Amino acid sequence: PLQKSEFGFDSCMSDMSRPQYGAVSGQGNTAEAEDGGALLSVTTCDEENKPASHEPTGVLGRLFKAIGVDAELGYTLLGVIFGIVLGFILSASLPADRKLAVRIIGFPGSIFLNLLKMMVLPLISGSMIAGVCALKGSGSETGRMAKNTLLYFAATTIIAVILGLIIVTTVQPGVGGDIGALGGDGAAATKTEPVALIDTIFGVMLQMFPANVLKAAVDMNVLGVITFSLFFGAMLSRMPGPAAAPILQPLECFNEVIMRMVMAILGLAPLGIASLIAAQIASAANLSAILRALGLYVACVTLGLALHGLLILPLIYFLVTRRSPTAFMRGVARALATAFGTDSSAATLPVTILCCEELGVPPSLCRFVLPLGATVNMNGTALYEALTVIFIAQLHDEPMGIGQLIVVAMTSTLAAVGAAAIPSAGLVTMVMVLQSVGLDRYVSDITLVFTIDWFLDRLRTVVNVLGDAFGAAIVHHLALRDAAAAASCTHVVVAAA
Repeated sequence: PLQKSEFGFDSCMSDMSRPQYGAVSGQGNTAEAEDGGALLSVTTCDEENKPASHEPTGVLGRLFKAIGVDAELGYTLLGVIFGIVLGFILSASLPADRKLAVRIIGFPGSIFLNLLKMMVLPLISGSMIAGVCALKGSGSETGRMAKNTLLYFAATTIIAVILGLIIVTTVQPGVGGDIGALGGDGAAATKTEPVALIDTIFGVMLQMFPANVLKAAVDMNVLGVITFSLFFGAMLSRMPGPAAAPILQPLECFNEVIMRMVMAILGLAPLGIASLIAAQIASAANLSAILRALGLYVACVTLGLALHGLLILPLIYFLVTRRSPTAFMRGVARALATAFGTDSSAATLPVTILCCEELGVPPSLCRFVLPLGATVNMNGTALYEALTVIFIAQLHDEPMGIGQLIVVAMTSTLAAVGAAAIPSAGLVTMVMVLQSVGLDRYVSDITLVFTIDWFLDRLRTVVNVLGDAFGAAIVHHLALRDAAAAASCTHVVVAAA
């Protein structure tokens, strides 16, 4: 019999008499399929096999429970606060030569971050292959969900870029700044031609279609890995059930094992996050002077990210779903805290998936939308890059016409798509945006931004993760609406007959 997914339509493997990936729980743990008369029996990893949750222990755990705060979220927030306080204390007390001390302070955080990054490629590849199969009901349903996902990603990224350009051209934080001496190589550099927009587009496309997928994995070319995983999953979903079962059933257990490994790693989150934040703050030799010099710029970036994350994204969510965005944001608070601490959308991805699943977004959809969003839906990064490039131009009194602003907007969007979901990746792709408008002679000014990027990058990572989470919920709502409309049409046709 055909099995229904959470969206109301048949899954891609509905002709197999086995539990659907990530959709059916409590139906036993044995999957069977006939293949040429032989019975294939594989034990699957479903909800029954998951370890039972434990009551919070310790004074803090009981306190969190008493005030209605999730214990894991509470410990994570304590780690963030402790890291900030410790960082400022160390910044004021450590000597000028503090490299060894900072390295020791940040060592636990480096281990934690590496452990999370170690899970990224297995999580992305396995979950996206299984996600494509679980969502493959028919061409129309899958096409609509893919269209809704990409439309949301594109719309929110473009809105973020436009918002950044409006703020920087209105406030003009770089006007009056006299740092021409930092600007590069003089007249010879002014002859550099802007990089054509078509070259930027081709560069991103080439990342999406690598010649060697193993090399793409080694080089952390996540776009290439995602393309291969989507292609592999699409072709696997077209195979007959018995032929695909030897791959799909072990893949389900593989994904379950990866998620359990992630849960074990997240037990280190409070210590790791505190270590990372403290080390970043302590490594700034003169934090107060840096903030004074770039105060207005920081205010502009923070304002833009706050407006996008606290106004625009929640408004889009409310207009589409008619549900409270505040309640949803509380549900993903742990992912947002992890994003601020780890400074990485990719490292936060496992936590984002867990939070969205707890909020009722189906696992199959989470593992399709969220890995894709962690790579291509960089709202905060796009806003930040567009604003920063114009800020650098203002520092040197470089006029920026409408045409150049359009190029900056388009290139920032593409650069955000191509940016790796790792800390400070936006600084690397910003060079491409500067080149696109002939400002690469001022590329050395990026070092000014780098001094406070540890803070701004955390803010834009929070916005990136929030945008991904809202996107998964919106796509889920639209899928339910489409399924309900299709069921209503079917009922009308049957009644007429």
